[in-house]
Amino acid sequence: MRNVWRVFVRDAKRLGRVPLALVIIGGALITPSLYAWFNIAAFWNPFDNTKYLNVAVVNLDEGGSSTVTGEVNVGDQLVAQLKENDDLGWQFLSESEAMDSIRSGDSYAAFVVPSTFTADLLTLMSGDFTKPRLQYYVNEKLNGIAPEITDTGATTIQTQMIDAFNQQVADAVVTAIQTGGSEAEDELIDIEAGIIDDLDDAAAAIAQTRSHLEVLKADLDSAGRGLEADAGTLRNLDVALGDVQATLRDAQALADRAQTDLLRLAGDATTGYVIGSAEVAQGAAAALAGIGEVSAAVDSLSAAVSAQRTILEEAESLLIGLAQQLEQTSAALVSLDADLAMLEADMGIAVSDLQALGGAALWQQLESLSSLNAEQIAEFMSTPVIVDQHTIFPTHAYGSQMASLFINLSLWIGAFVLVVILRLGVDDEGVPGLTERQGYLGRWLLFAAIAVAQAVTLSIGNLIIGVQHVDVAVFIVTPVLIGLSYLSIIYAISVTFGYIGKGLVVILVIMQIPGASGIYPIQLMPDFFQQLYPFFPFTYGIDAMREVISGFAGFAYWRYMGTLLLFVALAFFLGLVLRASVSNLTRLFTQEVAETELFTSESGAPAGPGYRLDHVLRALADRAGYNQRLARRALPFARSYRRVRTAIVAVGLAGILAIAVLAVVFPDEKTSFVGLWILWLVIIFVALVALEYIRYSLKLSTEVGEMPDAELRRELAELEAQR
Repeated sequence: MRNVWRVFVRDAKRLGRVPLALVIIGGALITPSLYAWFNIAAFWNPFDNTKYLNVAVVNLDEGGSSTVTGEVNVGDQLVAQLKENDDLGWQFLSESEAMDSIRSGDSYAAFVVPSTFTADLLTLMSGDFTKPRLQYYVNEKLNGIAPEITDTGATTIQTQMIDAFNQQVADAVVTAIQTGGSEAEDELIDIEAGIIDDLDDAAAAIAQTRSHLEVLKADLDSAGRGLEADAGTLRNLDVALGDVQATLRDAQALADRAQTDLLRLAGDATTGYVIGSAEVAQGAAAALAGIGEVSAAVDSLSAAVSAQRTILEEAESLLIGLAQQLEQTSAALVSLDADLAMLEADMGIAVSDLQALGGAALWQQLESLSSLNAEQIAEFMSTPVIVDQHTIFPTHAYGSQMASLFINLSLWIGAFVLVVILRLGVDDEGVPGLTERQGYLGRWLLFAAIAVAQAVTLSIGNLIIGVQHVDVAVFIVTPVLIGLSYLSIIYAISVTFGYIGKGLVVILVIMQIPGASGIYPIQLMPDFFQQLYPFFPFTYGIDAMREVISGFAGFAYWRYMGTLLLFVALAFFLGLVLRASVSNLTRLFTQEVAETELFTSESGAPAGPGYRLDHVLRALADRAGYNQRLARRALPFARSYRRVRTAIVAVGLAGILAIAVLAVVFPDEKTSFVGLWILWLVIIFVALVALEYIRYSLKLSTEVGEMPDAELRRELAELEAQR
């Protein structure tokens, strides 16, 4: 670690001895921060200035009418409302002027209210609905964001029109309700008086009916008593007829006995030959005939009496049944009288209730209809539901929301500037026995010191601008840690891969802007970026700054910073461990680029020619065998080198053409094809690099085989010292 510190101190002194070098370092401190400061300030509240975006409004509406709303002109009301609206720069023009304005770029958009707009809107009242249409013209050439803002203006106009129409409808409805309420109140008063009069008449009728019922009941009671007397008379008559019938039976018996006696007398006279028996016989015969007539008369009278008694019994039963019916009718009249008495009492209560209705709540509600507010009703009709928004982790300015992206971009740019303007290679002047790893760490310390100064400068400037933050100390420390993370990644890639590494750093920042959800949520990005999202350092640096700016959520901040620490560990593993494995690749690019005499030759190339230790050992142990094995590999490669390179280029071009055709055939998958195109280019690039690397490795191996033993031993000592 002593040599690491010596390298850092030595480099710092070198910078301190050259004032102009300090000016360059000062520029490296300020320039990346300027990127963040200007962008944050520019994005601070851009939507507060939308009133300067000119939007043309053309009103051709001729109005309309309906039985509910009367005469309405929604277009005129729209114009009146927009004149009081400052959301956009509304300009009220004729149709031709509006079209010229939008084509020339004086206006970003134009809205045309057609002549039938109100009439179409009022078809809602008739049931034959025709949806009104608003014409919207937008010039998307002027700016990419302006159409999105003017689209919001279209929504504003639509809302204004709906509000205007609702206002008209609400006024009409309120007027109708107020008129209807007054009419209903008058009608209720008339109905109340009429009902009370009807109830009074009904009560009088019921009282009169009750008096008639009393007379009828008295008559029924009298008739019942008469029926009972008649039934008694019939019973007496039946008894008398029974006596007559008994007398008739006695008479019949006497007649029968007299007939018997006469018959016996006539027989005795005939038997005794009594003188004058003929006369006796004639007298007896006459007597018998008379008795027979009497007997027949008695029988007939007896049958008649029996028939009369039967009739009397039926008449008595009928009178008894009628008496019972009269008794039941009398009881029913008593019950009816009681019901009528209750109904008469209820009618009195109903009259009292109707007289008290004028002070009841329902009546008061009818009276309150005259105080309805048309504006409140229109507001309710346009927005029947109110959404209570509760913002979690509120961020008060759009600039503060964008600051997390611009801070991370500035830190990345600042670290990249350092590896561009400062040497990556480390010399051993004043530091005897310096190894590559010590030089790597020593130069990293110098870069880290400048990166810390960049982050502190950036943070202080953001505080002055007014970027929101939870804690000042964390707001300063977090960019410092993120900046060191980005420096470690950029430094490792640049030192390890040289020119290739710097190209990779540029590609990384290009892909991280859309792929790390710095502007839009990652869910809105194509699948290609969503797949790469977890592997970008920006993903975690941006999220960490969001925590610092808007508020901490549990352990999310520590999770993001911990993930960045993993990237740092991988970067140091690449720079300290894997670097030796790809050092010849870096040397190859450095040498090839230097041959153009157009690029700077210093790009972090490792020291030494790049000979491999095992090759040197094999050449010292068995030079002839080493060269023989090398020849078996080198000669076939030399003969096929040009053909293979040509084939790689041809296949690469064919693949690019095929991907382009597929992108045209399947336009919905264009983003996936772009990703595939990039991947294909990387594959072709890697294939070409691998081919050149093999060629370069064979060249180095050939040089080893041609070196004298003394030079091989000297190279062996240097390689062992570097380990």
